[in-house]
Amino acid sequence: MPPHWLHRLAALGVLLYGGVGVYSLLVGRPFLDYSVLADDPVHGQHLGVLLVELGVGIAVFSVVLLIFYAFSGRDLRR
Repeated sequence: MPPHWLHRLAALGVLLYGGVGVYSLLVGRPFLDYSVLADDPVHGQHLGVLLVELGVGIAVFSVVLLIFYAFSGRDLRR
């Protein structure tokens, strides 16, 4: 994976995680209240968990790979 994508992917993962929480705040519910994501609260819970875990996974993957590239001496500016 090209190193210059990893910074953007890490930011995307954090934005996806945070975006789910901010959306629930904007509709007047507590942070990360997944039930507001769909008409059916159970479906909203499923969708919310999927989106949050996807965001966390993308962010963690990107940061771990950036750390690996840094320790291996790879140029991260390309």
